[in-house]
Amino acid sequence: MMMSNLPRDLVEEILSRVPLTSLKSVRSTCKKWNALTKYQSFTNKHIRNVARSGEREFLIMIMEYRAYLIGVNLHGIQNNNIDLSIKQKGKLISLDYSDEEYRTSHSQVFHCHGLLLFVNATSLVVWNPYRGKPKYIKRGYVQLGMFAFGYDKSCGSHKILRLFGHYLNNIEIYDLSSNSWMVPSGNLEWGMMYMRDGVSLKGNTYWCGKDKESVDYHLLCFDFTRERFGPRLLLPIKGFDGSLSAVKEEQLAVLIKRYDISAIEIWVTNKIEPDAVSWNIFLKFDMNLCDYAANFLIDEEIKVAVVFDTVRAWGSPKLTLTYTDIAYIIGENGCFRRVDLRKSRYPSPRPLACSYVPSSVQIK
Repeated sequence: MMMSNLPRDLVEEILSRVPLTSLKSVRSTCKKWNALTKYQSFTNKHIRNVARSGEREFLIMIMEYRAYLIGVNLHGIQNNNIDLSIKQKGKLISLDYSDEEYRTSHSQVFHCHGLLLFVNATSLVVWNPYRGKPKYIKRGYVQLGMFAFGYDKSCGSHKILRLFGHYLNNIEIYDLSSNSWMVPSGNLEWGMMYMRDGVSLKGNTYWCGKDKESVDYHLLCFDFTRERFGPRLLLPIKGFDGSLSAVKEEQLAVLIKRYDISAIEIWVTNKIEPDAVSWNIFLKFDMNLCDYAANFLIDEEIKVAVVFDTVRAWGSPKLTLTYTDIAYIIGENGCFRRVDLRKSRYPSPRPLACSYVPSSVQIK
């Protein structure tokens, strides 16, 4: 029997087992399959099957303003004799995706619960790579500011936070469910001297930063449900800035590049709330190998970190400047591997690395 003659439920069950990176090929095969993959029942089955098959080995990367799925093979890390590799699995794009839409420079990129937020000089773009067409949010202001992406746990609505002003202490929020901006009561209590790009965890956004009133760097959280900031939270090492990463939507990790002892330390929370945090050491590596602002991911089960960075170098014979996106795979007992991901003649935003599980959220 030809597959086209099978009952819809059976075809749906078969197609729901294809890998995530093959979904575009399925959708482009015929109009019937394209329509079937847009049903909520198919989406739910496919996401469950993807997660069951080990989706934790995939991550999403933004390189040269494109979104890619990258497979990470970390098996055998303990004995340090298995080939470790990071391979590009293909562009993570929808059938309606247009390359030209994303050729302009994006200054900030955020990930929250399967959705991406792109910020550039003219607009905000919210995109579910799994579901399809991006949503454009026009900006009526000139000043860029700092942005964050999260969701209200009481109603499930995704929201965008914008901090602006000389010390980033003015606040406004865009609610995707109402398609409107609003100004919550009260501003950020402390004027900020410095803030990194935020990381979304459990619907909230966390930053490493330093304000006018504090000597040291600290952790700051915005609660999108209550629409307010929590108190300053302690980082594990006093006096050092750090890069943040979410761990399976449950914990927060921080990478600290220490200049006093030439080492990299990664700490993971054993408690994390908008108003409370505690830390445990995860991994220490005695080498000064990456930029202090590097993105990273960790795997707690096998105690491995994958640290992403971009290096530039002059090539030959015409002394052309090239930019290389790289990954360092770091394990216990000195296990180390460098993998070059891709080269380009043009600088692009620092690669965004995050654990990615597809989302069924539809952006209206």
